[in-house]
Amino acid sequence: SDEEPVDPKREIEESICKPKCVKPLLDYQACVKRIKDDESGHKHCTGQYFDYWSCIDKCVAPRLFAKLK
Repeated sequence: SDEEPVDPKREIEESICKPKCVKPLLDYQACVKRIKDDESGHKHCTGQYFDYWSCIDKCVAPRLFAKLK
């Protein structure tokens, strides 16, 4: 078959996990907004960024591995 393979991770992220991880996303977006005028370059939102993706990863992993078995 000539169909492009579908990445189940992306589908799980979009349909299930991103809606479950709204709070860390909002925290990250609020941080970005807070520091956007920082001229020093010392402020960052790395912690909030990793919190968001950690939430996504913890949500995706069991669902993805269940599909791969």
